[in-house]
Amino acid sequence: MHAVIIDDLEEYLSGQLPPRALDRFQAHLEICSECRRDVDEIRECSGLLRSLKPAGAMDPPPSFVAQLMQTVAEQPTPSFWSVFGDFAFGRRVVFASLLTLAVLGTVLVSREQAYAPNPTTPEAVMADAAGSPNADQMLATLANYEP
Repeated sequence: MHAVIIDDLEEYLSGQLPPRALDRFQAHLEICSECRRDVDEIRECSGLLRSLKPAGAMDPPPSFVAQLMQTVAEQPTPSFWSVFGDFAFGRRVVFASLLTLAVLGTVLVSREQAYAPNPTTPEAVMADAAGSPNADQMLATLANYEP
């Protein structure tokens, strides 16, 4: 739909369009079949919605939708990054990260101590010396072993 139609559509449908603007509006509808089809569809939908309106209900002023759209357009659109600009949110993220780090660190340290091998057993001594190529050193280590 073209700007000529969009700007004056609400007043046209309510019958409050000034004569000069009405002539311009109707002249465009005679030329543009796409706008004519869209206006006909909107008029049909508007009629259906009016049939749903209870008796005695007041109609909003013709410029209501235009004022509402202008108010919405004036408000800044929040971005994804605006959430991170909040100082309280940042503190919560830092606190949650530190708490997670503390819990994971505690779990890892407790698991590491539970699985630590006992280096005083002969098996541990042989396992430590298994990588060394000097067999005499391993025999001397086993000879010095005291339970």
